Amino acid sequence: MNFIHTADIHIGAFPHTVLRKANLESLEKIVELALSENVKNVIVAGDLFETPRLGHETTLNVVRIIKKGVREGLRFIVTPGSHDLTARGHGVLSILGEVGLVHLTKHEEKNYKLYLKPLEVDGVVFYGLPGLRGEREVEYLERRKVVYEDYDENKDNILIAHTGLYIYSGIDISKISPKYSMIKLSEEAYASIHKHFKYLALGHIHFPIPYSEFFEGNVAYPGSPIGRDANDIYETYILKKKLRTNRRVLLVNLRRNAASIKALTNNFGIDVEVVETYGLENVADEVKRKIRDMNEKYRCIIVYTGKISIEKYSRVRKMINDVARSLNAWVHIVRSEPAEEYITFLEEFRSDLSNIEELEKEAIEQALKKFGLKLSPEIILNLISTLGREYSEGMRKTEINEEVADEAFKILEQVYGELKK
Repeated sequence: MNFIHTADIHIGAFPHTVLRKANLESLEKIVELALSENVKNVIVAGDLFETPRLGHETTLNVVRIIKKGVREGLRFIVTPGSHDLTARGHGVLSILGEVGLVHLTKHEEKNYKLYLKPLEVDGVVFYGLPGLRGEREVEYLERRKVVYEDYDENKDNILIAHTGLYIYSGIDISKISPKYSMIKLSEEAYASIHKHFKYLALGHIHFPIPYSEFFEGNVAYPGSPIGRDANDIYETYILKKKLRTNRRVLLVNLRRNAASIKALTNNFGIDVEVVETYGLENVADEVKRKIRDMNEKYRCIIVYTGKISIEKYSRVRKMINDVARSLNAWVHIVRSEPAEEYITFLEEFRSDLSNIEELEKEAIEQALKKFGLKLSPEIILNLISTLGREYSEGMRKTEINEEVADEAFKILEQVYGELKK
């Protein structure tokens, strides 16, 4: 079997910006790539969507794109990620599964175990490990509490997993971006996975691992086609300018012992440049020149201002935002200098965008310690993230309120359970 492996498309990300349609259009491009390679199956390893519920127009466009692929003979095999469904399992993805536009893998949590249901397509059996709130799927793996129902090692079995696994010894992906220091990458969880899977189709890590153009093996992260935040846009810059490659999906050819994997690299309509400036002089002209020199549909620019005064930063920010708005470009402005860091398996490159989650985690840890509460800071971070969720374009307030209430209640139940221990 040949198939396309992708993940973390995050349709609905970047709301209210010039990038608001970019992720949707990346799905359209993935369908085109699959058809051009004459494959019939597209595996999505979680986070097809940024949020469980989308606006009316975006939802219709998703249906249109997937229906076009289905009419051309494509099958979409999808495992839910941590962004796709509400705590009760509702969302656009579940509707697509109900009406038969996608083949959605099933799972069940019961008796302190995670049961994965088999899904057979063209003689290949798929199991889906979903991305759960608070990274509970990692705990299930580490505790050997994942059950692969009706597993038959005489068949070709594929595990689609939206989770953080430490799969390559010596690689510290936290050096790629500080956001990866917030994701638990578990060697123990990886070691616990059944050894007879022909391929592990992974999602959750937005940077491609390995980033080679051709390789053989049975496990890979394709990375995100575009991503969902400024860190991801900066990663695209690193891939293009420092590593001379690009975002991608993977074309996987299952063989007897190992899969043959080819990276189908693509711009997905994104171009990125970085500007460093330490004052007001010529900054507007430099940003304008960089934007005009870009050729892709979506022009993105990241500006480092250095440690200038707040007053000067405010003036620079206004100037740059005005230029970007006039040229219909996406801009992110950082009041710091790029730090020189290394990735173990790459050459030196510039990182990083500041990560407020790291500060939040530190503050939460101190508060929990002060009040003597034995809670994981990740649970509280998850609650903060849920309560602070942005509205997607076209969504009604009542819809997002219902979704947030459902998920917040589920997290609070988890908090209550932890405090009772």
